[in-house]
Amino acid sequence: MANNTGEIKESKAGLAAHIIGSIAFLAVGICLYVFDNNFISTLVYSYSVLAVGVLFIIFGAYYMIKYFFNGEYARISNYGFTMGVILVIIGSAIIFKADIISSFIDAGICLIGAVLGAVMLQQSFALFHMQRGIWFLNLIFGLAAIGASAYVLLEQFKFFDGSFLSCLYLIVMGAVSLFSLLLMAIGLKDHKNDSERALKRNIEEAPDKNAVDESIFEDEPVSEVEEAFVEEPQPGDDSLFDEE
Repeated sequence: MANNTGEIKESKAGLAAHIIGSIAFLAVGICLYVFDNNFISTLVYSYSVLAVGVLFIIFGAYYMIKYFFNGEYARISNYGFTMGVILVIIGSAIIFKADIISSFIDAGICLIGAVLGAVMLQQSFALFHMQRGIWFLNLIFGLAAIGASAYVLLEQFKFFDGSFLSCLYLIVMGAVSLFSLLLMAIGLKDHKNDSERALKRNIEEAPDKNAVDESIFEDEPVSEVEEAFVEEPQPGDDSLFDEE
């Protein structure tokens, strides 16, 4: 079976967004369960939209700066700068229309949960491709996250009403997302180690191309051919006059 020795490169911006989103889910869920939900509700509705808008602007600026510093302008298929501009526009719109967007916070939380579930599915496919047995766990986590997010969205849950189910959804979603990311990191590390071992083994087993073939110095076999000797008659020899 062929070994996949290609190095898999992760997106730092996407990884940061994944970690921040997972921690935010976990932290908000714990705070809703421990502290007064009215205080948390006021805090979230007042500042969460502004925080999301600022994050969009930060990521947009990152993509625009990376476009020039990494020389991505030399590739016709790269649209990093355009993506950065779009993110900045979305972030600015979120900030200036925070009062309107805050009414969609509950639906936005469900959407983010579904996105985290999709990321878990992608991780499961990557682990399966790398032949890691833990891929099945990420698959279950991803499907469960998408299903739970769809259910909560259809039921029109209010996340900040202090209900236990809302707290449970946020805590479990954040914890599972972080755990799936940990499984992905472990799978990548094991895959890299296996690839390095396979490469080292192939190098050790490969014949040395610099070795000189000693067979070229062996003496070639000499075949001895006996030459037929014909005795020529000498002058004055009577055999010259013999009749055949």
